[in-house]
Amino acid sequence: MIGRKIRFLLAAIIIFHSALVLDARDWSKDPARVDIPFAPRVAAIGDVHGAFPEFTASLEAVGMAKAKIGEEFKLEWIGGDGVLVLTGDFTDRGKYTKQVYDAVMDLEIEAEKAGGRVIALFGNHEALLLNGTTEKWAKTLKPPKQQCYQNTLDSFINAGLDFHQAISPEGKYGSWIRRRPIFAVVNNFLFVHGGCASPSQTLSNIAADFRDDMEVGNLSKGIFMNEAGPLWNRKWWDNNSFVQESLQKMGVRGVIFGHTIGALGNPGSVVAKDKRLISIDIGMCPFFGNSKGGGLLITAQAGGQMTFVAKYPDRPQVELFQVPTPVICPKPLLNPSNETLPRTGTMN
Repeated sequence: MIGRKIRFLLAAIIIFHSALVLDARDWSKDPARVDIPFAPRVAAIGDVHGAFPEFTASLEAVGMAKAKIGEEFKLEWIGGDGVLVLTGDFTDRGKYTKQVYDAVMDLEIEAEKAGGRVIALFGNHEALLLNGTTEKWAKTLKPPKQQCYQNTLDSFINAGLDFHQAISPEGKYGSWIRRRPIFAVVNNFLFVHGGCASPSQTLSNIAADFRDDMEVGNLSKGIFMNEAGPLWNRKWWDNNSFVQESLQKMGVRGVIFGHTIGALGNPGSVVAKDKRLISIDIGMCPFFGNSKGGGLLITAQAGGQMTFVAKYPDRPQVELFQVPTPVICPKPLLNPSNETLPRTGTMN
């Protein structure tokens, strides 16, 4: 009898361990960071916040995707071998969180088939969705803010889904969100949701912290809710010496970020500062009403110039600046996104 109980217990342990392995993130396949030394055409779009029509208009403006005729909430990749970076916060406030996630997942697949790439980053509202804050605020906040979070729940429930299962580690949406990178470096520019972490850190430290905290699985702590971290930090762009120190420590030329509408002035527009900072949260969600959409388009010529242009669906484009295209290292670090680099020193 005792032997049977022991065997049963061992079997249960094996099953539990197997479940953990199946749910674990494969960091070699879905790394904490994405590094692309050179891409001739890159587009970036900031905080979508459930605003599907404005998201569609933004994608069309930067030439990466368009609406599929006769298919509601369906997009078609038209970006060819281009790179599209989305800096997180797909959820909350607008009515179409689920539909936005679905569209991004589909575009990932279509872009890969065409030789392009979609890089969807983790935002602070992804943390709020997964750690229960979105649901809590849907029940506790007063109107109109309460509706901003109820909209998220409704987008899943009205589609016939179990909200909790959908965003769980095993659910379609929860699993996908938990596999997002925290930042990307493309053409020597850092793409990240909130911006520079304070105090300044190397990119390897940021990625390692993200990986450690994601593996712990508590999205209510650590980098996910650190107000001075790369998902939440604000006002860092006003301190020029801090910006210079951060860029040097991270080893990048500039930072392209969302999270804060009008961070660099002129809410509703893509704005650049000192040819090194670009704010792309333009408040496209109707709750804010700052814009009808838009994004950033970067074109780069090897050995030539990179041109940064703000693109909009409802107004003329604006050239922001040009800088020399970065020189490509002939022998890049092997598997930099696997985070085997040390946490100390100036390596990023």
